Amino acid sequence: MARLTIIVKGKKFTFSAKKGELLADALLAAGFFVERPCAGRGSCGKCRVLVKGALSKLEEPEQSQLTGEDLKKGFRLACQARILGDATVTLPEEAVVTDKIFSGQLPVDKLSGPFGIAFDLGTTTVAAFLVTLRDNIIHRGHAVLNQQSVFGAEVISRMEAAFHGRSAELQKLARSSLEQAAMGLGLSEKQLQELNCALVVGNSVMHHLFLGLPVNSLLKLPFQPTDKKPRIERLKILGREIELRIPPLLGGFVGSDTLACLLYLGFAGKQKPVAAVDLGTNGEVMVSNGSQIAVASTAAGPAFEGVNIECGMRAGPGAVSAVRRGKGGKLDYEVIGGGSPRGLSGSGLLSLVNLLRREGMINASGKLAGGRFEITDRIFLSQADVREVQKAKAAVRAAFEVLLEQLALKPADLDELLLTGSFGARIDINDALELGLVPGVKKSRVRVMANSAGMGAGMMLADEAFAFAATLAQSVRHIELYADRGFMDKFIAHMKL
Repeated sequence: MARLTIIVKGKKFTFSAKKGELLADALLAAGFFVERPCAGRGSCGKCRVLVKGALSKLEEPEQSQLTGEDLKKGFRLACQARILGDATVTLPEEAVVTDKIFSGQLPVDKLSGPFGIAFDLGTTTVAAFLVTLRDNIIHRGHAVLNQQSVFGAEVISRMEAAFHGRSAELQKLARSSLEQAAMGLGLSEKQLQELNCALVVGNSVMHHLFLGLPVNSLLKLPFQPTDKKPRIERLKILGREIELRIPPLLGGFVGSDTLACLLYLGFAGKQKPVAAVDLGTNGEVMVSNGSQIAVASTAAGPAFEGVNIECGMRAGPGAVSAVRRGKGGKLDYEVIGGGSPRGLSGSGLLSLVNLLRREGMINASGKLAGGRFEITDRIFLSQADVREVQKAKAAVRAAFEVLLEQLALKPADLDELLLTGSFGARIDINDALELGLVPGVKKSRVRVMANSAGMGAGMMLADEAFAFAATLAQSVRHIELYADRGFMDKFIAHMKL
């Protein structure tokens, strides 16, 4: 065994670690969260830590991700370096931020229960919403990063980890993320005694990993969940054991978070054609012709949340959220929180790609002139970034086209188009329409709404709404995109910018 010393904000913690163990795994076992969006492939460089001591030799991904100056200082990638003897790790003090939007939050110090907490267990972000059960009002929200991201930014890498024996770790990380999100709601000790129940929504993979269910059936055709029925269980959280409600899944990768969106957005009561998309790491598309609702999940990938983009980051302080040409052709950009830019958020990425497309620097096939565009001396757009945008937008648009066809609709028939989700709530409508991310409808018919899944989850804490949602789930048509003969043709066609 080796002695591993971990320094965080000047405080030292000492643990034992196995010789030959990955540094990232040793940190996780010690309870320290280091992001690994690339699932440990060494391709993102996000798990960079300062290390002194006995470690394995540099791996090739470290040589490409770390500069000579980084290496001189002692930086290593936690997903590549292995512990060979005693070592000391200094973790970065940067605040981990999420891109959830919470508006109109109400003070909770004078609230009285009974309370419920609705959780939106997203692939990237876990959000908690405090609800007073007597009137079903949502008073406050708080979000944290899903700690499962140490196994990768997207669901496939996490399912593979679960399949290879790490299901218990993933379940523990999901529950730890819920605990962390709930702590941020600021309930007093007295208020905690009035906490009666909780409800969790998420896509099918998050649902299975949270409950510890096998994911084998989601990894192979026909990609169906092991169990999609509603559940009533018990949950230990914030020192309490309370009732836990799990709404039903809709099928395939389309989970109870989409059901919550349908409930909150009022799809069941709409008499005219309407569509919505929940844009995050995955894209859930919903379309109704006024009598029938169809849904589908498409692998948009994490690019919309700034992941797998060379200078990408989540929509937090320092992220570029919009780019435009100013006076004299100068490039102007908006930075969340002001100050110097640190990276590109998903909305900033889309804004920049659309600007360069309009100016002819990116052609219809997605080729970027020169292969790289400098925004600042530290932030740039690469050809690979453009390809990520193309794939993500083509996947979402093709899913829309399939659902519209299934319900015998055309884009012009839509009375309303709703954008929601972590990325959907921040996107510029003009960028979404001009790049063809969503069907071509009049701008006046497009609305942006934040946290639809979380708000719908809060509604389902009421008995009547939970029962209604369970009934609604049985009537929703889940469309398997892999089985649709025209999906790939549509995907390829919509790679065009």
